[in-house]
Amino acid sequence: MSMKNIQVTVDERTLRQVDRVSKPLGLKRSEIVRQALREWLDRRAIESFEDTWIAALKRRPEAPGRADDWLATQAWSGK
Repeated sequence: MSMKNIQVTVDERTLRQVDRVSKPLGLKRSEIVRQALREWLDRRAIESFEDTWIAALKRRPEAPGRADDWLATQAWSGK
């Protein structure tokens, strides 16, 4: 996979924490940033799907309150 360089600015405390945790694992900063970005993108994809699904349920619920039931069961998603 082709890689592109980017510049990221972080506060000193975060950088120290990243360095402290990554060193024993043998990870470079760029690897940690790539992993964090992938995880963020994955979360966004899930949230987008949930939002679309919930909106569809509200437009045409199978039963009254169905969208609210879905929201209640998705406590892990923060919705």
